Amino acid sequence: MVDLSFLRSLTFTRLKITFRAAEPIILPEYKGSAFRGCLGDAFKNEVCNRKGQDCDTCLERFSCKFSKLYNSFVEGHPRYKKSPHAYIISPMPGQKTKFEPGETFWFVMTLIGSAVEMFPLLISVFGQMGETGIGKGHGKFAPVKLEYLDPELNYIEMLHFSKPEILSISKLPVPAVDNRLSLKFETPLRLKKDGKLVKTPPEFNLFTGRLLQRLSLLAHFHCGAPWSEEAVDFPFETCHDAKIFRSQLEWVKWTRFSGTQGARMNFDGHLGSIIYEGNLKQWMPLIAAGTWLHAGLTTTFGLGKFHILNDD
Repeated sequence: MVDLSFLRSLTFTRLKITFRAAEPIILPEYKGSAFRGCLGDAFKNEVCNRKGQDCDTCLERFSCKFSKLYNSFVEGHPRYKKSPHAYIISPMPGQKTKFEPGETFWFVMTLIGSAVEMFPLLISVFGQMGETGIGKGHGKFAPVKLEYLDPELNYIEMLHFSKPEILSISKLPVPAVDNRLSLKFETPLRLKKDGKLVKTPPEFNLFTGRLLQRLSLLAHFHCGAPWSEEAVDFPFETCHDAKIFRSQLEWVKWTRFSGTQGARMNFDGHLGSIIYEGNLKQWMPLIAAGTWLHAGLTTTFGLGKFHILNDD
């Protein structure tokens, strides 16, 4: 049985930021990359002391708040030069892409562990985002509401000088299942095996193995959990606790333009539902944590978001 004690260390806060368009705004259908890019531009402009310096070679790459959040460089670790990013941006759902002046739009931002310390600075950055502009034409906008998620899972509007609620994975509910588990992926799930994207429905051992690695690294690098060699190097190939009972996943193609890379990048992945069958009980705390902190690659854009369905 795998040791999941690191889950007790995982803490996070979840914010919902609502904006009002001041000019016509045109966003891509999947808005996560646009929000992340706009936030990053405003954040870097706010705190960077070495404008034009590449972060990878900057002398302040370990101390700069922008670099800590957006690059997650690790200093002095024998295996990792970077850690998983300690934030997730989940865009509003729906296919609406054009917002006229006066209309509102929003995204949810999850800050994990040490990233919660960025909250006071991010309040200022949220305001700067509107001056930077977003989408095609860089339409201007302004923040109109900031809310946080409370332990009863309600969004509460923040008052001046208040702080967001810190939530603990270990105190959140873990759904009970028998021998079948149904998962619904709301945004593309991207998993790799042997350096290549897995385009067939992911086997349970691969899905849980990658999730175990992601969450254990977040717990260690951002939440103070001890290093867990077992979790990081879990031999998922030998785990046969469950198998695919039925899959309704489909492979979807998604590309975006990266201003940082100066090129179009592919972020294809699985969407839809999948049912696993087998010995699931020991894995449920990990999978429940994944519903909050996402699974797979490119989670900072909101990819790998899933929830547990109540029925088959």
